[in-house]
Amino acid sequence: MKLHETTESIYLFIRSYMLSSDGRPPTIRDIGQGIRPEQPLSCSLVNHHLNHLEEFGLIERVPMPDRRKRVIHLPGAHFEPPPMPELG
Repeated sequence: MKLHETTESIYLFIRSYMLSSDGRPPTIRDIGQGIRPEQPLSCSLVNHHLNHLEEFGLIERVPMPDRRKRVIHLPGAHFEPPPMPELG
């Protein structure tokens, strides 16, 4: 099965972003603005394409304690999740 053009663009953007930012993944907003700066993709549309990338096994999203945030991980790449915040 072939990736949709936008899905492929998002995957390439994520790889490029992580290489240029010492492995830090982009936010959904970063992706939307990076793919189409003149009219950024909506967060829901970016999330839709990220779901497809997960289905294809090209990315992994790791849920974080704050349920609004997920860290994108490229399988096979070295990755250490951010430290857990201390409670209390």
